[in-house]
Amino acid sequence: MKRRTYNNVMRAIKIVQAKGYEFKEASEIALKCFDNAEQANNGMPIEWWLDKVITASEYRQAAV
Repeated sequence: MKRRTYNNVMRAIKIVQAKGYEFKEASEIALKCFDNAEQANNGMPIEWWLDKVITASEYRQAAV
C-alpha cells in the first residue's frame, strides 16, 4: 500500500483492529500512519508503519 485510497485505508484499519483497537481508534491510527509515511517520504510502505503500532493492551498498560 502506498496511496491513500479507500480500499487501502480500510485494509489498514483491519490490520490495526487485529491489534485490539476499536474501529474509531483504528481509523485514526491508520490515517496517522498514512500521514507519517507521506511526511517521512522514506519509501517505506504503510505496512511498515502499521507494524510499529503497539497492541491495545500494551497501550492501556503504558497509559496507567
